[in-house]
Amino acid sequence: MLTVDERAQALAAMDQLVNAFYAHAARLNVHPFLEFTGVMRAYVKSCERAHADGIDFSECNAHAGQQLPMESFEIRYLNEKLNCIFGGRITAVTDDGLERAA
Repeated sequence: MLTVDERAQALAAMDQLVNAFYAHAARLNVHPFLEFTGVMRAYVKSCERAHADGIDFSECNAHAGQQLPMESFEIRYLNEKLNCIFGGRITAVTDDGLERAA
């Protein structure tokens, strides 16, 4: 569990790490690997919105039993990224349990 200030610091650090990952991954010329940047960027954006709503995003995971709030457009975007990386073998679903294809 993080305090409000710790969450703000974590978000800034997460953003920096995603930028650094992209800079290194782009040099490899392996497109599916570069797509992980999009997955991480989407996660950070969801965390930023949760933080703005007063939700401790650090506690949003399967182990803690709390889901990170996500919009349907984010799930569609993640499906697009996961499909590129894994060829459709992993699919994100909405809260109603329906697949949302990219």
